[in-house]
Amino acid sequence: MIALIVSGGQTDPTQLRQQIQKLREADGLLIAADSGLEALDQLIRLESQGEVCAAYVPDVAVGDFDSVEPQVLERFVRYGQIRFERHRPEKNETDTELAFTIAQEAGVTDVTLMGATGTRLDHVLSNIHLLKAAMDRGLSCQLLDLHNRIRLVRGRTAFFKSEESYPFVSFVPLTMEVKGITLTGFKYPLVSHDLILGQECGLCVSNELAAEEAVLDFTQGLLLVIEARD
Repeated sequence: MIALIVSGGQTDPTQLRQQIQKLREADGLLIAADSGLEALDQLIRLESQGEVCAAYVPDVAVGDFDSVEPQVLERFVRYGQIRFERHRPEKNETDTELAFTIAQEAGVTDVTLMGATGTRLDHVLSNIHLLKAAMDRGLSCQLLDLHNRIRLVRGRTAFFKSEESYPFVSFVPLTMEVKGITLTGFKYPLVSHDLILGQECGLCVSNELAAEEAVLDFTQGLLLVIEARD
């Protein structure tokens, strides 16, 4: 089972529409984290022409809802079929983290976060750290926006030109050290290189695929894979 979490950061309506359509075809779980409701409301108003498009109505909405316009929240409450989980503003978890927990408890194996990037860098970093929480629980997880796809990997990962919609790829350590990085089939290859957090910061930034298949391999540590369109 897959889940799509829509949070309150930046989303592109076209990309969001495409991801929701894929989700519904797979009978997945759509979760709105607080002001993620606003992005879904915008999509409904763009698409519906007076009729609510049920595909864009979330299965679950979670948060303190302090960032949602009251009229938007009221519209979703009137839809009736949404499961609302309301929390106090004073809490230890972000709304996106609460949504992630709901997805995990529902038994999903694959989670995509949209609206998880934007101007609030504290929230962006917190959401990136959710990739580690997903990995610890055996879940596949990615942050997706119009410009980037962000994943966390702990070993060998293959990339294919035929599948690549993000031409640039960067590797950023999440642990203090990532050992034995080897990049094969990339424009800028590496062989058994140790990358230390805070050193050689630009070494693995903005690489490109030079072959149909390129492979990242390393022996120890955790790497953020950030694929970018621009």
